[in-house]
Amino acid sequence: MKISTTHAYVFPDPVALVTVPDGTGGANIITLAWVGMSCSDPRCVSVAIRPSRYSNTLLKAAGEFCLNIPGEELVAQTDLCGVVSGRDHDKWAEAGLTAEASEHVAAPRIAECRYGLECTVIETLALGAHDLFVGRVEVAWADESVLDSRGHVDYAALRPMAYMPDQYWSLGRKIYGYGDSKKA
Repeated sequence: MKISTTHAYVFPDPVALVTVPDGTGGANIITLAWVGMSCSDPRCVSVAIRPSRYSNTLLKAAGEFCLNIPGEELVAQTDLCGVVSGRDHDKWAEAGLTAEASEHVAAPRIAECRYGLECTVIETLALGAHDLFVGRVEVAWADESVLDSRGHVDYAALRPMAYMPDQYWSLGRKIYGYGDSKKA
């Protein structure tokens, strides 16, 4: 059965808390699910934000952001940062989140998030209902508690969330490894 394109999605989407400097020494937090890897060399990510959103205006002015990946334990804070506007709410205080200085960008990291990327915007595309910001990854960081013995992210320890239209989901368990079909 054909369905309306208004219900056409690609899912699941990763859940990210994106911080953007506000030009006054502070920063806003926006919850985004339309986030993804865009290029491996140079390493780039993309985030899509509606032009009407406060963070869109801030990001166009600042040209940099920090993409923070929250664990499941931050689901309520993550949701809150997506349903109130930074124009009239202090999301940091209301969500009980802590700003931590980044190494390369003015946008702070979120201390409670154990993985993140500091990014500089290299391209902005107006697509219609959303603007797509492509950011070059300048610095990647992870808390030691989510790293395995090889220094790679242990996804089970990180416990990132996925977003389905109007729902947050746990990722569950690994079911297969990339390239395992060639090993069999």
